[in-house]
Amino acid sequence: MDRYNISNSSTGQLNASSPGPASPCLESPLCLGFHVACFVFGGIGIISNGMVLVTVGREKRLHTVTFVSISCLALADFVYVASRFARDTTKIWYRGSDDFIRNFTVVCDLFSVSGACASIFHVILLSVLRYFLVVHALKSYVLITLKKVKLVSFITWLVSFAIGSFYLYAVILNGRQYVQLAKVTNLTVTVVMSVLPIVLIGTLHVFKARTLLRSLATCRKSTVRRMSRIVTLIITAFVITTLPSSVADCIKIALLESDGRVVRREWLSLLQYVGRLGLYINFTINPFIYLLSSPQFRKALICKRFVYRPSESTARTESQEL
Repeated sequence: MDRYNISNSSTGQLNASSPGPASPCLESPLCLGFHVACFVFGGIGIISNGMVLVTVGREKRLHTVTFVSISCLALADFVYVASRFARDTTKIWYRGSDDFIRNFTVVCDLFSVSGACASIFHVILLSVLRYFLVVHALKSYVLITLKKVKLVSFITWLVSFAIGSFYLYAVILNGRQYVQLAKVTNLTVTVVMSVLPIVLIGTLHVFKARTLLRSLATCRKSTVRRMSRIVTLIITAFVITTLPSSVADCIKIALLESDGRVVRREWLSLLQYVGRLGLYINFTINPFIYLLSSPQFRKALICKRFVYRPSESTARTESQEL
């Protein structure tokens, strides 16, 4: 059964598929160029997020609520980039209509949509965590534990997979049969996932900045400015990298015909290519924004042998594990 994905914020492509050994994208310099760019950023995203997971997992001194939350975010980004990378690469080099390819594509779509939702939720959770650590410092050290962070992350993944499963059913698999449901679902997910993180992160940042300015112990303008730059960079990067995909999704829904087919537009295809590349960049740069800005993590990741010298007992333990 042929599928026409009327919209997918994590795919960003037209879907009139035709059986064949290779994709027509290989014959288009524009499409092939964007695919190569996505391939490069996807590879970087898989490696960088994977390094975050390995580094935080190996270094016991990084087993804090903040770094564990960051590793949870890296896991979500890794799931999205890896599944998206596998799907796009398969669809580019092979367009067969056999059951294995169809099932593989569906699984990749489920994991990519769920991973995207989980990533956005973890960005929000990380902002909430930092807010409590700054505004309610004493209470947070008692109430916020590693087990609670992992539990919240697990619940977030359950919610993300529920959203991803419904999105897969309503938009990707049955978009042609239930056009109105697909429109409402896609528009709701697009708007909520685009606007909600910006509003919450910005609001929490304002509260944190006010608390720092009122505190006699931490009232340093340089600290506030540095935090402002980091949060501004996060919001700006999120808006720039996700806006093309969100706009393309909304336009695609508006051009949807009654039979579930999308009206073809040359400029829409270009916007979708840009949107897909932007999503790859968004889920790739998170490790650099959230983790490499931390001197402690840089020492653990880059300068471990020179800066961090474990004790003799720790060294024996690590050698036994290796």
